Amino acid sequence: MLRSKKIASLLVLSLLPSLKSSSVHAQTTTDNVLNPVAVVPKADDAISQARLRALALFRALTGVPLPIDDDRLVQMEAAISAGRERDAAKIATSDPLFYDVRVRDMARKMSTRDESVRAPLSDFVATFVGVVRDSDSTSAKELLTGNFTYRGKAGLTQANGQPVRQDLLNDFLNSNNHYNDLANPANKFSLMKVLEKSPIQKVVMSNANTVPVDHPDPAGLITTRAFMEAHAIAGTNRRLVEFSFRQFMCQPITQWADASAPDDRVGRDVDRAPGGSPNKFMVTCKACHGQMDGLRGAFAMVDFNGNQVRYQTGTNPVGKMNRNADVFPEGFQMRDNTFVNYATEGKNRDEFGWRSDLQGKGMKEFAAMIANSQGFSRCLVRRVFSNVCKRDAGADEEGLIRAIANDFEAGNYHLRNLFETVALRPECVGTK
Repeated sequence: MLRSKKIASLLVLSLLPSLKSSSVHAQTTTDNVLNPVAVVPKADDAISQARLRALALFRALTGVPLPIDDDRLVQMEAAISAGRERDAAKIATSDPLFYDVRVRDMARKMSTRDESVRAPLSDFVATFVGVVRDSDSTSAKELLTGNFTYRGKAGLTQANGQPVRQDLLNDFLNSNNHYNDLANPANKFSLMKVLEKSPIQKVVMSNANTVPVDHPDPAGLITTRAFMEAHAIAGTNRRLVEFSFRQFMCQPITQWADASAPDDRVGRDVDRAPGGSPNKFMVTCKACHGQMDGLRGAFAMVDFNGNQVRYQTGTNPVGKMNRNADVFPEGFQMRDNTFVNYATEGKNRDEFGWRSDLQGKGMKEFAAMIANSQGFSRCLVRRVFSNVCKRDAGADEEGLIRAIANDFEAGNYHLRNLFETVALRPECVGTK
């Protein structure tokens, strides 16, 4: 056992590069607020392997190091020493830091086009965090099929004495004001403590941009304001298809493009002889557009304009869906919000593992098609693995990813349990 103060300090520092500032990160909660706790390590105490294992496990699941004598590590050490590693992991996932750092940052990277951990707190991020927290009663499939969002409780007060902004139109639908207030460091709100589920997503219709109504076609995270702002603004809504697959199936368009797919739904804005070469369209353009254009009809009725999501009134698609029709007038003209999934052959059949209808109408049915696929559960495993283990799973670990995904599905898509399962795997280097 190591009892020398100098040797013990070196050992801890090797595992905690920022031990000098670690007490700043150690926190507890009082009501809705995070409060720093200063914990002074006892340098002469023995450091067991179980304690070091607890330290690594806590950091992997929360993203935050702790002083070696923190009470949470003491509890986790006892559980590990007794052969109850799952119980040790649950101590970490029941801590506010798990939600306020690890889960929040994972969701941030999925919420915007640049996939940055610096993305703001938003309805997308808050809803992801809320679903993880409420995993006992909420399946991860509801990330895409749920008709709800998460927001701060009513009556929250900021550090400056002002209430957290809560106006439905001005602070949720027309801006990110509400979530900016929740994320303000001065307020020290804990997402674990302050978030609550708000049933029924809201939207404004294209002919009345000041009257919120129940969303006619809700699709979980896909129809959040943050996701729409990132991908429905301008363009022709192809990006909504591209990033739905990128974020929820872990497949960039370059990976699921297929030149053998039909091109009967490729829009009229796509040149069939770019640069005068019909062969270029058949070999290059058709591979992506044949796939995306078959599916983009799901988003025919939605636009992001004037800082808000607007849903089209009536049955005609928004104008941008048929723009530049003179490029190839014989191309597909979108007349409704039906879609067809052509990503079903070759490698796509195995990768996506579709298990529901491959055609439908609107965003809700599109999102349900993704949520019911094997690709969705495998993608969540990959994302958790990358965030907890701090590395992407290798190509030789595909069998591991699929095995964990199968167990995840059998366990009713319990997302918090998935974090624990991955962190406890021997392949997760960050927790050894």
